[in-house]
Amino acid sequence: MSLIGAAAIVVVGTRGASSADPAPSPSPAPPSGSAIERGRYLTHDVAMCVQCHSPRDDRGQIVRSREFRGAPIPVEAPPFPGTSWASRAPNIRGVDAYPEAALVQLLREGIAKNGAPPDLPMPPFRMSREDAEAIAAYLRSLD
Repeated sequence: MSLIGAAAIVVVGTRGASSADPAPSPSPAPPSGSAIERGRYLTHDVAMCVQCHSPRDDRGQIVRSREFRGAPIPVEAPPFPGTSWASRAPNIRGVDAYPEAALVQLLREGIAKNGAPPDLPMPPFRMSREDAEAIAAYLRSLD
């Protein structure tokens, strides 16, 4: 084997194993760095808040002009007997009813401002402070 051939094998054999390659992030990064843009990304593409908290048209498509204004939950009865089940996802556009600290607590610990977990089907999120604050900033930025 020539010296050039051996060098090619070394280069090809180590490609992708560089310590300079970034480690995978636990959650994908948003397109830009502002908290509001990160909050939009999280509410639409990661936590998917927009799916339950927005009404839909007769074809099942989210009514974009009414995003986050609350909507009926399509499953009317709890799938598990004896569980608390919300019949409607509340309006979270502007989140006027939630002080900042209470909203961050809800998203970080799964505890509502009344000290209890929210009714199902709201998931008990365990977000980072940064993500919870970004979602709060985004929702508050909406009219």
